[in-house]
Formats: sequence, C-alpha cells, structure tokens
Amino acid sequence: MKWILKACIYSLFAVLPPLTQANQVTARVISPVESVVPGETLWFGLSLEIADGWNTYWKNAGSTGLPPTLELSDGQTEIQPELLFPAAKTKPFGEDTSLLTYGYMEEVLHPFQVTVPESVSGQWSLTGEARWLVCQDICIPESQVVSLSLPVVGSEREMRRTPWVQKIDAARAAVPTDFPATVNFAGAQSVWISGLTELNVKDVMPETAGETLGLVQRVESLNDGVLITFDRVLNPADFAVGSWVVGLETGSVRIPFDPLLTVPSAKQQNLSLGLVLLMALAGGLILNLMPCVFPVLSIKALSIAGKASKERREVQRGAWLYTAGILVTMLVLASIMVGLKAGGAQIGWGFQLQTPWFVGLLVYVFVILGLWLYGWVEFGMALSGVGQNLTEGHSGRAEFFTGVLAVVVATPCTAPFMGVAMGYTLTQPWWITLIVFSVLGLGLALPMLVFALRPQLASRLPRPGHWMIRLKQFLAFPILATAIWLLWVLVRQTSSDVVALMLGGLLLLVFGLWLVKGGSRLSRALGLLAVIASLS
Repeated sequence: MKWILKACIYSLFAVLPPLTQANQVTARVISPVESVVPGETLWFGLSLEIADGWNTYWKNAGSTGLPPTLELSDGQTEIQPELLFPAAKTKPFGEDTSLLTYGYMEEVLHPFQVTVPESVSGQWSLTGEARWLVCQDICIPESQVVSLSLPVVGSEREMRRTPWVQKIDAARAAVPTDFPATVNFAGAQSVWISGLTELNVKDVMPETAGETLGLVQRVESLNDGVLITFDRVLNPADFAVGSWVVGLETGSVRIPFDPLLTVPSAKQQNLSLGLVLLMALAGGLILNLMPCVFPVLSIKALSIAGKASKERREVQRGAWLYTAGILVTMLVLASIMVGLKAGGAQIGWGFQLQTPWFVGLLVYVFVILGLWLYGWVEFGMALSGVGQNLTEGHSGRAEFFTGVLAVVVATPCTAPFMGVAMGYTLTQPWWITLIVFSVLGLGLALPMLVFALRPQLASRLPRPGHWMIRLKQFLAFPILATAIWLLWVLVRQTSSDVVALMLGGLLLLVFGLWLVKGGSRLSRALGLLAVIASLS
C-alpha cells in the first residue's frame, strides 16, 4: 500500500504544473547574518509556515508522505544542502489510525550549511526551489522559488547578525542528539531501551524510511532502562539497522538499534508463569474470533452439526483429533522458534511472516480456501471434513489436518493477551516456550475440546440444511480479505514486480482449477499442469 502511495506522490512532483491556487505552505530561506565573508561556512534555514490543519513531513515520513527538499545555486555551483530535521510528532494519516506519519504542523525550520565561495565579491546570491508534500485529508505536492542576496564584506568584524540567528540556533538544538543508550525488541509489542531512565516518553520514531512503530501506550522502568509498549504488533525484520528517535519531556534523543542487546527477563516485569499461561489460554480462545481463523472454526462446527445424529463417540473422536492437530503444529512452530532464538534471532508469534516466500504461500492457501468455501471449486479431499474425508474411509486425518490448517491460517492474526504471552517467551528457557505455545494451542482448540469432553452437546447444534451452504459461502469473504492483506504485507517485504508475479500465479491457479472442473480427462490434465505451473 505504501509503495503505491509514494509512487503516486513522486509522479505528481514530476508531472504536475505549478498550482494556481495559494500554497498551504509558505517557504523562504533565512540568513543568520546581513553580509558574508568569502570562504565562510554558515548555518542558514529553510522556513516553512504551514496552514492550520495541514502538516509537512520528517525525514522518515512514516506510512505515507515525503520529506521536503531544497536545491540552490549561487551562480557558480549547484548546491543540494543537507537539511536537518528537528524533532517531529507522530500523527495518524487522516482517520486511519493504522497509518502513522511523522511530521510538523504550524511551522518548522530546517537548518542547513552553505560555504560562501572564495572568489565571490560584491553581492552573493542564492536562488533555487524548495519542494515538499503537505497533507490534511488529502496530500498536495507544492514548491516555491526561494532566493537570498547578501553583500560581501572583507572580514567577520563587518558581519552583522540578524534576528533569525536565534531561530536557526534553536532549530539546530531541536535536532535529536546521540544518546548513550541502545534499544532492542522485548516482545511482540514492546521494546527495551537500556541506559534511558526517563519515563515521560512521548514518541518513538525509527529513522528507517517508510517504517513506523506505533503509538506509545505504556512506559515502565525495567532494570537500568525503560520498557515501552506500543498499540500494535511490531515486525523486527523491518528494523534491522538504523537508529530511533525518542521524544522526551526534555527534548529528543537519537538511540541506535542493537539486535544483540540482551533484554532483561520478563520475570522482572512482575509477570508470573501462571499469569502468562492464563493470558496465552485467553489469547488462543479469542484467536478463534479473528477473521483468519473463524471460518475454519465455523466449518468444523458445521462438520460436528452434520454428525450430531451419529454416535457421540465419532463426534468426540473428531474433536480430540482436531485438538491434536493444533497442539502438534503449535509445538512444531515453537521448536522452530526455539532453534532460531538459539541462533540469535529476535522473533515471536508470526515470525514466518518475515519470510516473503511463506507469505506468498499463505496467499495461495487463503485464496484456495476461499474458493473452496464459496463452492467455486471442489476437491477430492476435504480441508475440514465436511462431507468428505482426507482419504477414503474414516482414518481421522481430515480432523487432524483441520487442526493443522487452523494454526497455519492463524499465524497472520494476533489476539488480545497474546502479545504479552508471546513476548514473555522471548527471554525464557526453551521448555517454557513450548509450554506457552501448548497452552495457546489449547485456547485455540477450546471450543472443540468442549465437544470432546461433552459430545452430547453436538445434538444442540442447528440441524443441517441449506443454511450451511450459505454460511460456508459467507465465510469465504473474510478468508479472501485476509489474502488481500497478505498481499499488502508482501508488497512491503519485496517489490511490485514480485506481487505482479504473485497475481499472475494466482490467475493461473484459478484458471487451472477451472479446467479441473471441466470434466474431461484432457481438461483435468491441463488444469493440473496449470496449477503446478502457478506454484513454481
């Protein structure tokens, strides 16, 4: 999504003619002195006065936006000064709180250095163009010609300061300074800053272009640093390098990111293992209501409703096998995570989403599952056990692999309480990680465990009928919506070319499935080849 927005913005800068309406921002170059000396290096400033309700952007604009630029010429040399960026503010883009931007409102001054040429005499002039993006509910690329002309004098004693010098000095002082601390991830939604003790943290902004952390929710002391919790799940893969700017009551500081920083044990956060396990159980239970998991749970419930008139033992057996599929898959995920942690990786729930090929595989899984739920395609084997079996007979594989599927489709989602529980495992021994993941799996399987323990409850489910078909078709839509979201994740991780190939592969996949439905042997063979080609 963000690359699309930025591509549009860049193209607007490239092709739009100057706007005839008044700009929302007034720009000018200001000087600290009334005259200059040849060879002198001075701090100037690009002043941007911003209309009410509008904003310009920091050097990392965040989810969308662009920082201002300045191009100058002194008649002899083309100059592209490096603008400094004072501390910015975190601001949602419009009404969408999922998109965060970093920028300025009302007024901002960007200091920059220019050296006066040695050969200049008489009058020294700077002319050029400033460009910026200004946003409110919409974004407008704007530009303005700026100029400055100063007399040349023979010595510094003849130079006189202007009232602007104080503003330029204040803007330089507002630029975040390096601070003797380091930061690393401490959980799914939190980071730990070692060496920082101030609790009044207002903003945390990564310098990595295009990335955001979230809104600060809670700040608490932890050992010789602070633990900061955000309002959303973080992806460590996005922040492998660079520094973060932390806005404090006393000013903003620049802190380097260190993935090797050892985070204190979560035990020191007054979290007991029992409380964490309770959170994991609750998080797994709530995970069933997420749009990526709820359709699978619903289809499993429909399967039980279809068997309600049969022996209770069959209902009970299916529920136990579904639970076993979830627990086995959870333990496999936990084991992989433990192995990666042993290699120094900082990962948590959904770590697979950091790998583009796995995200692409999930897109295929969700599209196929959505088409199957809608009834557009039928398989010789079922994914959930409704009306068909994974193999012929009653081996129970359908129920087991439905549990596996439930965990696979759950990986893009995060439920309340899960963040704390998963973050706790980052600093714990391997056996605690396995226990927490197992309890999370029990929470995910809990609705079906009820039928395993009380199979007679299946008789209280609605009787099978046409409503089951309509419900299955309805459940296809949240599944396909999740596939679209995963494509957006893939855009962030790779490029538009990769996503274009993915969409082409999906088209070939759907075409192949359509051929398989054709009925003739040739059609099915061609369809199978198309499906295989779409996965290559």
